Amino acid sequence: MNKIEHSPFNLADIYPEKREFGFEPAGKVIWITGLSGSGKTTLAIELGKKISAIGLKPILLDGDSMRKILFEKIILDNDYSNESRKTFGMAYSRLSFFLAAQGFVVITSVIAMFEEIFAWNRINLPGYFEIYLKTPIKVLQKRDCKGIYADFKRKKLKNVAGLDLKKDEPKTSDLIIEYEKGLSAKDKATSIMTSLNENRYFI
Repeated sequence: MNKIEHSPFNLADIYPEKREFGFEPAGKVIWITGLSGSGKTTLAIELGKKISAIGLKPILLDGDSMRKILFEKIILDNDYSNESRKTFGMAYSRLSFFLAAQGFVVITSVIAMFEEIFAWNRINLPGYFEIYLKTPIKVLQKRDCKGIYADFKRKKLKNVAGLDLKKDEPKTSDLIIEYEKGLSAKDKATSIMTSLNENRYFI
């Protein structure tokens, strides 16, 4: 099984010709985190539409899609252990960095709720803006669009973040969106754009 190294990025390795110019990544990373079923993917799509509407072309990176499309040969598809999740989380962070370093606005929606990943992102990802979808576990269990929580209850599944797997709740998120009944993904995306514009994020 291949290993994804956890050593720090060296920007000069990606852009060696720009080392002498003090090159800094020109793009930005909007990182959406939350437990399974909190609405990360739907929010990322809505936010992407709004960012596209102002003339930018964001790249959406979704955890489930990346696991299936990019990394299925690295770690077994059914391995959701803590170690596996950390490895994937760092892979998502590195891919986000690589794309943002080329000037793209990257919207990454993943669980990856580990303090070391949040800390690495904060230090290394350009224009890092972290959004935490804070949703009560009872709401997620009721929503359960993927059947994950039901399978866990029936003991057909294990390694579920927030249940038998420890999660690190982000402590320094730029924006925390608390669960509110009736609040749609479009409403949330509008709120995020308001916050980003107030902070002159895209300027």
